[in-house]
Amino acid sequence: MNESGRDALPDHVRSPSRTIDGAEFDAATWHWRFPTADGNVVFNFSNLPAATSDFRAQVREAFAVLLLANAPERLRRSLGRLRSLLRYLALEHPTRRIEEISAADVRNYGASLAADQLYLLRPLRSILLNWARTGVGGLTRDLIDDLPSMKTVGHKVGVAVRTMDPSAGPLTDLEYESFVAALRQAFVTGKTSLSDYALLVLAVSLGCRSMQLAMMKIGDLDIARRSDGSKAYMLQVTRLKQGKNIRPRTLFRVRELAPAVGRLLESQIALVERWAERNNLPLVDAPLFPSTKTAWHGRRIMPGALEGHYSGRGLASKIARLLNSLHVISPRTGEPMKLFQTRIRRTLGTRAAAEGLDTPVIADLLDHSWIDSSLVYIECRPAMIQRIDKALALRIAPLAQAFAGQLAERSSNDADGQGRVLHIPGKSSLHPIGRCGKSSSCWLAAPLACYTCPYFNPWRDDVHQLLLDRLLRERDELLASSDLRIASVNDRTILAVAEVVNRCLESSCGSGA
Repeated sequence: MNESGRDALPDHVRSPSRTIDGAEFDAATWHWRFPTADGNVVFNFSNLPAATSDFRAQVREAFAVLLLANAPERLRRSLGRLRSLLRYLALEHPTRRIEEISAADVRNYGASLAADQLYLLRPLRSILLNWARTGVGGLTRDLIDDLPSMKTVGHKVGVAVRTMDPSAGPLTDLEYESFVAALRQAFVTGKTSLSDYALLVLAVSLGCRSMQLAMMKIGDLDIARRSDGSKAYMLQVTRLKQGKNIRPRTLFRVRELAPAVGRLLESQIALVERWAERNNLPLVDAPLFPSTKTAWHGRRIMPGALEGHYSGRGLASKIARLLNSLHVISPRTGEPMKLFQTRIRRTLGTRAAAEGLDTPVIADLLDHSWIDSSLVYIECRPAMIQRIDKALALRIAPLAQAFAGQLAERSSNDADGQGRVLHIPGKSSLHPIGRCGKSSSCWLAAPLACYTCPYFNPWRDDVHQLLLDRLLRERDELLASSDLRIASVNDRTILAVAEVVNRCLESSCGSGA
């Protein structure tokens, strides 16, 4: 056999061969590389530990057959599981040259796994079963007979959600609100482009998998007129993980978008249409989020129907990079939050559970094939709400970064200075608390909304203590009489007011007052 070149194949394995997606590859070589929606996939059959040449050829032949009707991404992982088995056998029997795999080999490998790795036996059993069905040699008769009844355990899922892991689990309400505020501010100040903002807003509002976002085309957005003249925005989202080997963009689920999100996508589509014209790409095939800002030809290889698209892995990396560029500090850890799309999905599921939605609805939101996959969100409902008293509010306020304005000195005359004066009600009169620096009209609910607004200039005064005490008292009353989620609605405002109180105290100490 020629290790570096091509080898003869059985008559039933053609070369060039095709994958389930129609990508061609030379099955007579030891290295295969072809495009998928998740990025380029590589198969290397030259580095199977302790395998004889004949056995490696049988592995290659089996995978060539399986690629005709199975997802390449899944088979790539399966080859990794098979390689782990061979590595174990090579270490256990250094002088052995593997010509076939027996039932004893698989049982001994399973017995060697640690308790938290026993789930690895299930995907190994799956690929060996599929291999046996191809009729290609390399498996002993006793293994083929043993595989159907072999007992395995599944991977333990939902640990990050159940434990509210601060690095990988769902965001708490305070973390989520801080993240959303930072995202909006980045767009308003021009730090985030329209295209990137549209991508992140859609990712957050729908909780899609990165692959689903990468597969979207501008034609997936349908805009209709309601009877009252308003627009209805309906987006077709490709379904994933709906069964083995169901390929992207074969099944869809329609999602209605909030008007603000729909208008944002309209603006994004206008940009993409100009991009498509420059690249001679038919509008019907244009991706909603192109992989490059200029020309895409020759930059990357993708399946024919996905030209100009990101791969799933490529877009996941971009989303993580954009999210982490916001540098949002977690009140739980005091460190910048580690953000990625899977964590955003987990947050959507947990927030939906906290709103009281039941398991089937959450499964529909997250596009889960099995309702059982969504049970973990119901289990962790109480963990989303934190109890906040005054001491805690003052301590974590600097971490929350909820206050976005600048302190200012109180004017001797309210008529002095620019911007309208804002007040809070007292027992017998209104107390001025600062000025609004916004030149145009504002429709936010003053004064509570002001403390998280960058245009607000609160005065260095102890009057903010009154508002903090009142908000905490109202929160306690709501906790006693209503739903926890209702009680927490002003938590970010509480932390913003607490930060103003902290800064006023620091200013007083610094001035010797």
